[in-house]
Formats: sequence, C-alpha cells, structure tokens
Amino acid sequence: MSIGIGDNLGKSFGFAKDSLIGKWLNWLLLIIVTIIPIVNLIGNGIYLKIYRGEEPVVKNIGKAFIDGLLLCIIGIIYMIIPAIVDVLVGGLGLVGSIISLIVTIAFVLILIPAEYAFAQKGFGAAFAFGDHFAKIKKIGWDQYILSVLVFFIVVAILGSIAVLIPVIGWIFLPFVFIFSMKFVANLFA
Repeated sequence: MSIGIGDNLGKSFGFAKDSLIGKWLNWLLLIIVTIIPIVNLIGNGIYLKIYRGEEPVVKNIGKAFIDGLLLCIIGIIYMIIPAIVDVLVGGLGLVGSIISLIVTIAFVLILIPAEYAFAQKGFGAAFAFGDHFAKIKKIGWDQYILSVLVFFIVVAILGSIAVLIPVIGWIFLPFVFIFSMKFVANLFA
C-alpha cells in the first residue's frame, strides 16, 4: 500500500521547507539553476537527487547537468508518440483534441515512473515499461491516477503563484520543484 495522498502532501511540503529554510546559499543557487535556460538542466539533475533519497544540494554540477540532459531526452522520447498523434488528429476538432489529450495523459502517467526508474537505475531503466506498470499496479491504478491528479493541481497552483509574482516568485520555484520530486519519490518508495 502506498502513502496516502494527504500524508504525502504534508511530508512533501515539510521536506521542501526543511530543504530550503536556513540553507540560504543553496536556495540562492537553486534559484539560479532553476530559472536560467540551459543552466536549468543542472537544476533538473539536482532535483533528481531527491528520487535517490539525497538532499537537493547544488554540487557535482557536471553530473547534475548530464542527469538533467538525460532526463530531458527521456521526456522528449516519451512525448514523440503523443506529438505524432496530435499532428494526425489535429484537424478533427473536438474529437481530435480529446484523442490527443487521452494519449498525452497515458504517456505522462508512464513517464513519471520512468523518470523515477532513471534516477534509481540509469537511462535504460526509463524504458523498462513492464517495471513501470508493475509499480503503478502495486500502488493501484485508481490511487495512482488520483495522486497524479492531486499532484498536478497542487503544482499548478504553487507554480502559478511563483510565476505570477514577478522576480519575487522565482524565490518560490525551488520549493515547487523540491515538493514535486518528493511527492513522486514518496509515491514510489
């Protein structure tokens, strides 16, 4: 049985708060590696450490950059089929949009455990589809989908707050990323 959604939200918020409060230099570095294009690949690699049970500390930036780049490549590979479907059904109006949305959601649901597997076992593990389905089955599809839905709603709210407040909102972005990664890590732990 996986962690309950409410418990996961609370633990993820607590982890994000504890990862930043009082660690001002690391927080500042996380802001920098989160908001600057290309450099944000380092940020992705730093945040990926959370899937490994590590703290999101800005160090070993070369490895973090490679991890962030590989994470980006995995995301692109997973979204190729939804992009093709979107192009093929794009002219079908509402029906095409619904088909495209369903395919995209299906691939995102598999991408989440793929990214976690990559952090745990390496690049090839991101494409071990049987393992991803087994992880989801262990959680329960209904619990997993509900958790992902709640996750996206909370991240959308937090992300909107961070983005809508010019400049000052950037301070909040590392919290959003740390919360997100910890929520997923708790889900699969």
